[in-house]
Amino acid sequence: MNEQPYTKEQLHTALHEYLLSKKEESGATAILQELENEIPGMLQEYFGAELNNIYELNDEATIVSYQKKIKLHPILRNVEMHMEPRYTEALKWYRLFIKKISSATTPFLVPGEEDLANYKVTESKIPYPKIVIKTIYLEGEAGEAQPKEIRIRNKKLREACIDYFKFQHNGCIVCECCGFDFSRAFDIPDEYIEVHHRYPFSQTEGEHEVDAIQDLVPLCANCHRMIHHLAPGKGTCVDFEKLKEKYRGVNYKTIKK
Repeated sequence: MNEQPYTKEQLHTALHEYLLSKKEESGATAILQELENEIPGMLQEYFGAELNNIYELNDEATIVSYQKKIKLHPILRNVEMHMEPRYTEALKWYRLFIKKISSATTPFLVPGEEDLANYKVTESKIPYPKIVIKTIYLEGEAGEAQPKEIRIRNKKLREACIDYFKFQHNGCIVCECCGFDFSRAFDIPDEYIEVHHRYPFSQTEGEHEVDAIQDLVPLCANCHRMIHHLAPGKGTCVDFEKLKEKYRGVNYKTIKK
């Protein structure tokens, strides 16, 4: 298991907030109690896991392994049929939580990025100024067809968004979903990062305020394509958090020719 950089108290608070963002309060509380009070003892009793608390379990592959073992165990499999939340369901949400905090603190490595193995995103000690501009934020060709004044506003928003995320990542701009970094992977400027508008223009009317920090997020071309591809209708997008849940978290690998 990997060393956990957070305290038990920090993880308890973060997990509770994460579950509340996904479930109703009663469901979130039930899963939290299951993870903290029941599962560590169950894993120790049936599978010999050496856990003092659930937060010592922070490796996704190990969590998936336990889920499979529970489904195959003759006793636990039957117990799961009569309980809510199920062990495997609680572990699923815990795995997604671990995936979320891992992707939020350490970018995925690309060829030549071994020096980033210990890279951490640190919270700034200085509050970053809120940047809100009233505009119609369109992307691609639609954005280029807008009046010059609006294009200038959008450019300022893009720059402000990139500046903010660079500020959060110690001067490095990466895809906020998969961690891809153009400058490190190809030795080219990071200007190729794309800025995604979290709330599509199709869901707004006329000019509206756009917050460069809350409403925009840097994505690589692949993740930007997928956030729209996974949506049910044209001109829409899935929630950014759902995109990160869909991403399998596989590191980039060099293709051998």
